[in-house]
Amino acid sequence: MIAALRAEWRKLFTIRSTYVLIAMAFLFLGLVELYAKGYKASAADLNNPHHIADSLIIGLNSLPVVLGTIVAVLLMTHEYRYNTIMYTLTAINSRSKVLLAKILAVSVFALGFTFAIVAVSPILIYLGVHAHGNSLAAQTLPYGDLLWRCLFFGWASILAGLLLATLIRNQIGAVVALFVIPTLEQVAALLLKNNAVYLPFMSFNEVLTSPEKGSISYAHAALVFSAYLIVGWIVAWVLFLRRDAN
Repeated sequence: MIAALRAEWRKLFTIRSTYVLIAMAFLFLGLVELYAKGYKASAADLNNPHHIADSLIIGLNSLPVVLGTIVAVLLMTHEYRYNTIMYTLTAINSRSKVLLAKILAVSVFALGFTFAIVAVSPILIYLGVHAHGNSLAAQTLPYGDLLWRCLFFGWASILAGLLLATLIRNQIGAVVALFVIPTLEQVAALLLKNNAVYLPFMSFNEVLTSPEKGSISYAHAALVFSAYLIVGWIVAWVLFLRRDAN
């Protein structure tokens, strides 16, 4: 199992696209947090005690996590695209170990990547504010609540990307599914109304939705999406064992 984990970690950080996507994520984060939310902060923002918390959620719930999710998609689909998956399956004596190693490697990456965003964002905002000669009002930061929600959001998004890649096994198909499924849920929400929050990505988004707008609690939303992930990974595991097996 250790050998499988090392192999997946090596694959993750020997793919050039991993570094390109991470660099793009933090470049975008810099533009949003350093410039838009820091340097160009309005008077209302500067006097808002929740400015950093709100900006962190906006920054996280945008392009950076999407790019991190694509990293996970490419880790799986590159192997099918270049047919190196057969080498992976023959090098390890269990397909279950291969899949578990991918899940664990991506989970570690997801938590580290998300934590880096959470840690860097407030610093960028402060730097931007002070670079413009302004100062922020005393900030209210619910550290524990904000941290678990942000980490769960980043981890769940990236793991969902890996799940779709495992099920679809095609780069374009998996990336398209990441955008199409939430869009279809928006259409379904017109019919389901209040019950729409129990759809996969609708419940996922509720983890970061402010209490004034949220229909269910943060913990409830996290449990709902976790249930979808568990069921999805059970299906993916069964298919992974059976597909292309001799």
